[in-house]
Amino acid sequence: MLLIFPFLIMSGAVQAAAPSYDAYGSWLVACDNALTCEAKGFLLGDDVTSIMSDKEPETAPVNGAVDLRFIRGAGPNGVIEARLTADFSFGLSDLRMDGRPLLLDRFAWTLNTRDGVTTLFSKRPEVVAMFVAQLRNANRVQVGDAIVPLSGLSAALLRMDDRQGRVGGATALIGMGPKAADLVPPAPLLSPVPSAQHAILLARMERDRLRAWTKRAQARFIKKQGCDSPDQETGDLLEAEVYGLDKNNALVLVGCRVAAYQDMFLVFVVPRTGHGRPEPAGLPGPVLSKKDTGDEGGVVVSPDFDGGTGTLTDFYKGMGQAYCGASHAWRWDGHHFVLTGMTFQLGCGGSASGDWPTLYRSKVQ
Repeated sequence: MLLIFPFLIMSGAVQAAAPSYDAYGSWLVACDNALTCEAKGFLLGDDVTSIMSDKEPETAPVNGAVDLRFIRGAGPNGVIEARLTADFSFGLSDLRMDGRPLLLDRFAWTLNTRDGVTTLFSKRPEVVAMFVAQLRNANRVQVGDAIVPLSGLSAALLRMDDRQGRVGGATALIGMGPKAADLVPPAPLLSPVPSAQHAILLARMERDRLRAWTKRAQARFIKKQGCDSPDQETGDLLEAEVYGLDKNNALVLVGCRVAAYQDMFLVFVVPRTGHGRPEPAGLPGPVLSKKDTGDEGGVVVSPDFDGGTGTLTDFYKGMGQAYCGASHAWRWDGHHFVLTGMTFQLGCGGSASGDWPTLYRSKVQ
């Protein structure tokens, strides 16, 4: 062990970082557990569901599907990218900054249009730095008739600099200073994904038994969630689903509520044999606000279970077209569910539905 610790320090191995999500004006900045950060700006929509209970929903109207992002990996040599995306075609001549032409070196940027979506991007650090310098004192970027507000941009990029340990250094975007680039901390290590646990196909009789036992044993918990009562239209949608996790445990998903574009389920881990009782599954998640507990509380939205890997996923839409929301992936490791992936976006808007910043990822072995 005495030999291992110096090696870990010299090789730059660092424990995974705590994910973070912050909002500044019309900009968000999300950093995952490897400190890859994404600052994203867009015109916020008025159809916003507040996922984090201690934040107020945004209320500005939507005007065009366009967003601007700055994405950067951690460490002294973390790759940086500036990316402007719209769900319509545009060219450099369509870009304005506060009503004036936005002058960009066409040889320093790449412009791609595919399936009606246009992306303008550059991964050259000096080009990105010059672009940030242009935008810092402006109010908005215009792409045709669509707008990306710049209120909050500097604060978001400063937060990115701070999380990656760049403030006061040569690689900072906002808090630049004399510190050498090689003093930036290395990127944290990612946790490996647990080995795949192939689900066991259960006989119908066992599925029926586990389903009934779970509903009976956890009747109080189910009632506390305010679940809908099954009727002729929702009965099939609320039917509990049962999967064999391994020789000792099963997964039971109890339908709770039916909404216009997504359904809520309660998740239980149920012993197949021996002692014990059905219990709400522990579904870990990052702590993003003071009220977060670090566990999803055994409640998921639009779940799916991959029996080939033992992976449970969910997909929560903050609005019908999924311009905000959250998704998770948890894998069964033989004892409990382990978080392996998460995306999240609070304010509704941007260039594409379901295109939310990554907050957690794992290393695939």
